[in-house]
Amino acid sequence: MVPTFDKFLFPVLNILKDNKEHSLKNLMEDMVQFFSLSDTDIEEKVSSGIETKLHNRTQWATTYLGKAGLLQRPKRGVSMITEDGLKLLETGITEISPKFLSEQYPSFAAFANGTKEKSGQEDIVISQQTKTPSEIMNEAFAEINSSLASELLDHVKNQSPKFFEQLVVNLLVSMGYGGSLDNAGVVTQISHDGGIDGIIKEDKLGLDNIYIQAKRYTTGSVQKPDIQKFIGALTEQGASKGVFITTATFSSGAIETSTKSSGVKIVLIDGDMLTKLMIENNIGVSLKQSYEIKKIDTDFFNED
Repeated sequence: MVPTFDKFLFPVLNILKDNKEHSLKNLMEDMVQFFSLSDTDIEEKVSSGIETKLHNRTQWATTYLGKAGLLQRPKRGVSMITEDGLKLLETGITEISPKFLSEQYPSFAAFANGTKEKSGQEDIVISQQTKTPSEIMNEAFAEINSSLASELLDHVKNQSPKFFEQLVVNLLVSMGYGGSLDNAGVVTQISHDGGIDGIIKEDKLGLDNIYIQAKRYTTGSVQKPDIQKFIGALTEQGASKGVFITTATFSSGAIETSTKSSGVKIVLIDGDMLTKLMIENNIGVSLKQSYEIKKIDTDFFNED
């Protein structure tokens, strides 16, 4: 397991005590050795999945140490210790925390206070010592989306079955199936007993159809007989592809039945996946606020 962010500060500075230039890649390799990280640890991602924890935490460690004046960047992507950094190591210190940096170095305190003033929130640099700012942002985003998904599912459950059937058709269209909303999918009632609630074109040319079963449950779960009825309805229509969407969950028997249906491929979407897809495709939600997180465009500063 990759150690928490605060554990990177001292070893990164300590590696630089040779007074030589170190690239981020070199520092990451040194951290692998220092923490005895396994191949699995090295590949471990932050919650966003964009980068590894090793890269994220090593890079932020150089940023924090740089803001405190303990290291400098003589050229792009390279770190080198400063006189203040050497003096700190000469004290025999073996641990560095963001709180320590804020208390001992005014330049870092200014950086921390600037973060606080711009965000209008408690100083994340000091209060969240074990996580990098990007990790805090990712986790906060996930928490907000989780709360939104729960509230969204409650709203869907309170609608009529007819509304829900139209919702799932609209969702699949927004995901890229079919052509325009006018002809890509329709709500239908071919059968009233485990039948088809909607039909949607698989592609813009309409080469194949996907049949939909939509179950708006406020309690309980979809059981094996429900899937068996859906398979029967698909077989009756000569269909090979179906999507079963519910606001509830699927029992183990229902899941097993869907995977063993011969000649018919069925995708199961439960309440959690439904709300995730709705949020991703802006169905039933609207944009409240957005943040752009930018990074340095190194190509812009490359004169070669």
